[in-house]
Amino acid sequence: MDHFRKLKAKFEGLTTHDSGTQRASTRPPAQHQGGYPPPQYGAQQPAAYPPAQPGAQQQGVYPPAKPGDPQQDTHTASWQMPTHSDTSYPLSDDIGPGGFFAPPQPQQQYSGYGGQYPGSTFSGAAFPGGGAYPPQSYPPYPPPPGDGPPQSFAGGGGPAPYPPAAPPLEPASKPPVVAAAGTPPAQDGSRGQDSAPLIQLGQSATFSSNIGALDGPQLSPGVPLPIDQHDIVTTTESGEKKHITRPVDGSSQMQFLNIANNETVHQRFLIVYGQVPGIKGNKDRIVVRHPYFPPLTFPAVNGYFKTLVELESGDNGLKFEYLQGDTVVCQGELTVKMEPYTDKPPLILAILVGSDSKGTFDAPPDACGPGINDLDAAVRKFRCCAYLWQAFISEHMHRQGFGRRTIRLEEEYEPDTMARDNERRMTAKVHILKSRRTVAEIQDKERAQQWKPPPGYKRHTEETQHGLANEALDDYGVFKGSHHVACLTLDSHWDPKEKTILGHAALGGGSGDRRLGVFGSHSTHAWPANAEEVAAKFLDMTRVDTRYLAKDCGGDGEYWRVANVGMGAFLHECGHLLTLGHTPSGIMSRGFDNFNCTFMVSEPGHDGSVRQRDEGGAHWHRTDIVRLRHHPCLRLPSDPPLRDNEKQERSFDVIPTERGLIVQNDNGITMIEVWVGGEYRNHREYTSENLERRRNGSLPAGPDEMATDYPREILVETDSWSGWAGGWSKTDQVQLVLTSRATATDTLENINNLLHKDARHDRDGNIVFHSKQLGSGAMQGTEKFEAWFSGKDMRSSAPKLASIEIRAGDMLDGLILHMEDGSESKIGKCLGGKRSVLYIDPDDDLDYIIVNSGWCVDGLEFFTRQGRSTGWKGGKGGVKHIVKPPPGYCWMGITGSGAAWLDSLTMHYAKRK
Repeated sequence: MDHFRKLKAKFEGLTTHDSGTQRASTRPPAQHQGGYPPPQYGAQQPAAYPPAQPGAQQQGVYPPAKPGDPQQDTHTASWQMPTHSDTSYPLSDDIGPGGFFAPPQPQQQYSGYGGQYPGSTFSGAAFPGGGAYPPQSYPPYPPPPGDGPPQSFAGGGGPAPYPPAAPPLEPASKPPVVAAAGTPPAQDGSRGQDSAPLIQLGQSATFSSNIGALDGPQLSPGVPLPIDQHDIVTTTESGEKKHITRPVDGSSQMQFLNIANNETVHQRFLIVYGQVPGIKGNKDRIVVRHPYFPPLTFPAVNGYFKTLVELESGDNGLKFEYLQGDTVVCQGELTVKMEPYTDKPPLILAILVGSDSKGTFDAPPDACGPGINDLDAAVRKFRCCAYLWQAFISEHMHRQGFGRRTIRLEEEYEPDTMARDNERRMTAKVHILKSRRTVAEIQDKERAQQWKPPPGYKRHTEETQHGLANEALDDYGVFKGSHHVACLTLDSHWDPKEKTILGHAALGGGSGDRRLGVFGSHSTHAWPANAEEVAAKFLDMTRVDTRYLAKDCGGDGEYWRVANVGMGAFLHECGHLLTLGHTPSGIMSRGFDNFNCTFMVSEPGHDGSVRQRDEGGAHWHRTDIVRLRHHPCLRLPSDPPLRDNEKQERSFDVIPTERGLIVQNDNGITMIEVWVGGEYRNHREYTSENLERRRNGSLPAGPDEMATDYPREILVETDSWSGWAGGWSKTDQVQLVLTSRATATDTLENINNLLHKDARHDRDGNIVFHSKQLGSGAMQGTEKFEAWFSGKDMRSSAPKLASIEIRAGDMLDGLILHMEDGSESKIGKCLGGKRSVLYIDPDDDLDYIIVNSGWCVDGLEFFTRQGRSTGWKGGKGGVKHIVKPPPGYCWMGITGSGAAWLDSLTMHYAKRK
C-alpha cells in the first residue's frame, strides 16, 4: 500500500475523496448511440472469431445485440501486411487542403514477406530507450533481433547526443506483392473473439453479431479515391504558394507539403511533411530544431520526410536540416503559431492498477527495472502515445478538409517527460486508478477477452475489463458530468501456458455521461516514452520472445509492429468512445497495422519512401471523419457556439411515403450512409464545408439537402438514391445509418420493409404507412392495441375522430379515442391516472403529437389544426419526437402497447385523396 501511494503521489498527488461524493459502485452497461445496432455502430457482442480457414465461406451476422454492450475488439494476429503499392489513383476534384476529400480506398494487403526481413537495422543507432529522469544512462537500443531469449547488455552509455545518428536501413530481401482478389489471409491463430480482422480483397470476414461481412472493394463506381502524397498541391486554399525556403547552396528548395508558414494550430505535437526535390538517398535524416526543445531526428528517403514537431504556446520558429551522412544538404525554416484551445471536453488518460499491484508491466528480462517497466515508465509511454493520437487525428482531419481538429488532453504543469530534458511544462496528466480488485482478480482468465472456455466449462463471472475500469472510475469519484476516458490496465500479463493475455480487453463505448475505452499494457514495452524515441520505436526490428511477451501482431512479431497494434488498436477503442463504429477501411477496421506510416517516411522492409499513397490503413474512413468533424471533443475556436438543442442527443424520426423516406432530426442531419446486404455502398454528408457544392450540383442533393448546412428534414427518394448508391432490389436488405449534428446515430434496419412489406392497403384501397415505433414495447405483461380512424378531409369509410381521452399521472397510463359514430378504441390498459379529454370540433382535426419516449412512452401532448391542445400529460423523461403525417398525407390510426404504462406508440397515415 505504501509503495502504491508513493507512486501515485509522484504523478498526481494524493487526494482523499469523501466517500459521500463517490459514485455508486455499479453502472448500467455501456452502450453506443442509438437504440438499434447498425451495421457498424451501436451495441456490440463478441464476434465469431477467429476468421475462417482459407477457402471457407464467411457470413455477416445480423441479429441485434442486446443494447448496452461496449464495442469489443481483440485485433486478431491473422493477417498479412498491407501493401505500399505504387499504384497511382486518379486525381479527384474533391480535394481539401491536405490532398484528401473523398472516402479513402479499401485497404490493400501484402501477400506477406515470408519472414524475410533484414537483420538488425539499428546497429549503433543513437536512439536510446527509456530510463529515469533526468537520464543517467541508457542501455543500447534496440536489442538485437532474433527469436531466442533477449540478450543482456553490458555497460550503459551516456545521454543521447543531439541530433541522433540516422538508423541505417537495408533494402527488403524481396519487394512486397499485392494479394490477388480472393487470396485468404495467412492463419497465425486468433487473438480473441472480437477483433477487427484483416479484409483481403474480394474476401468477406465476420465481424460481431451486428457487423456485416465487408467485401472489397467497398466503394461504388464513381466514388473518387484519395490522391498520392507526391501529388499534394503545395498551394493554400487561396491559391498562394505554401512556404518554401532556400537551401544552403541554392541548388534546390525545401518544401513543406502539409502546412503553410505562420499557420495556426491548437495542439502540442504536429506532423510536418516535406520534400527536397532532386535528392536521392534512402538513409538520409531530417532534423528539426526548436529554440526551447531538444532536436528531433527522423528518417528521410529520396528527398521526402515526415517528422514530429513539438510546439509551445505562441510563435514557434522551427529550423529544418536535411542531412546525408553528416552533411547538411538543405535547410528550411517554418513558423507555426500554436494557440491552445481548452473550451472543449478533454480526453482523460487513466491507468488502472490492482489493489496489490507491484506496479510493473510485461517486458523482456533484460529490459526490466525502475524507469523501464514500472508505473513511472507506463505513465511516460501512455502520455507519449496520447500525444501521437492527437497528432494523427489532426493530420487526417486536415487532409480531409476540416481543419486541424483533434482531441484535447487534460494537462498540468509538471516535469515534462515528452522530452529528455525533464523541464517543467504543461503536459498531459495521467490519473492513477487503484482498483478495489486484486491483481489475481484482474488477471482472472474469465475476465480476459481472448480466453476461450473449453466445452462444458461453467463460468463463475461475466465481468469484463470494461466493467472493472468503470468500477474504479466510480470509486475514484473525480470526474463529474460528461467525460471521455482512455484507460490502460497496468496489470495485463501474457500467460504462455494459456496463450492468453490476462487482464486485457480491447473495448470501447459508453452510456450516459461516461465514454470509456480500455486496453491492456502487454504491448507498452514497445511504445516510445518521449518524442525523441518515436522514430526508433517505429523502426525497431527486435522480435518478440513469446516466453515473456505476447506476439500481438503479425509478421515476425517485430517490436515496430507491436507498437503499431498497441497504440493503433488503443486508438481504435478511443474511436468507439467517440461514437465511431467499425468501417470498411482505416483505423476503425484493421488499419492500425499501419499506424506508423502517418509519422514515418521509412518502414522496415519497404523499399523507397512511404508517402501518403503508401500509408495503407493509416487513415480514418470518410464516415469517421464526418462524425469526428461534429464531435464536441474536436471543436475548433472558429466553430459557432452550439445552440441548447444541439447539445443533447435527439433521436431520428423516419416517415415512409410513396416517394421514399422522410428523415427528421431537430439537431440537424450530418450524414446518411447506405448499406446493402451488409456492405457499405456510399453516403451523403451535410456540413457547412460542402453546402455550396450541394447547391451548385457538384454533389448529388435534393431541394431539402440544399436548404441549409445541416438539414433537419431530408427526403430519401429511393429511386434516385438507389442509382446513386449502385442499385438495389426490393428483396435486398437496405440499411440507412443516420447521424445527427449531436453525433447521435440510428439505423433503419430494412427500408424495403418500411416502404413495401410493412405498408398495408385498407378496405378503401388506400396505402397506409406507419412511422417508427416510439418506446420499446417490451414491458412485462404488455399487450398490443390499435385504433383506426381517418382524417376528416380523407375519403375513407373509417370513422372520424371526435375526442381524445388521456389517462395519466407521473407516467402515461393510456389513451381512449372516441369516434363520431359512437365507437371507441383503447391504446394501453388505462388502469389508472387522471382523466382529461380534448374534444375535436366538426371543423377541426388532429394535427400532430409531441411525444417523449425512451423505454416507454413517458408523456405527450396532442394538438389540433386550429391550435387547441391537451396540455402536457405524463412524465418529461425520454427523447422528444414530433409525430405528424408528412405534407399531403393525413391520419389513419394509432397503434401501441402497454402494461402498467403505455410502452409504445406508432402513427399510421395515408396520402390524402
